[in-house]
Amino acid sequence: MKVCPTNGLQPEMMQSGLGGIWTPHLVPEIGYCEYNCNLCGKVCPTGAIPELDVNVKKNTKIGIAKVDRAKCIAWAHDSECLVCEEHCPVASKAIKIDHTMVADKMIGRPVVDEQMCIGCGICQNKCPVRPVRAIRVDPGSANRGKV
Repeated sequence: MKVCPTNGLQPEMMQSGLGGIWTPHLVPEIGYCEYNCNLCGKVCPTGAIPELDVNVKKNTKIGIAKVDRAKCIAWAHDSECLVCEEHCPVASKAIKIDHTMVADKMIGRPVVDEQMCIGCGICQNKCPVRPVRAIRVDPGSANRGKV
């Protein structure tokens, strides 16, 4: 956890039971998985975080972001907000902007390409909606396939 440059890796307390205490997990509200970093895998003493080449890590899915349209500024309030798309590090953008005409003005709304999203959490970290972000990474969806 100490090597994480964004402090996104945080210790679990009792979320995983007694055996899971101090297990690192990603907390996007605090930090995200830096796209060009693989330090955690290099220092993990148990191999629970695999040591991956940076290029392999960039294509390893750890979750999938989901937009909550009821909270998202662009979807719920018909106002322009492109923060999540602008911060997405995936080269061809895992967050696309769907342009829609609303009340005689063109609004760009974020849509997650689940095939491309790796679940790094930067979109959730940077989302301006509070207290609960309008885009959140679902770590359980990482099992649905590789990028």
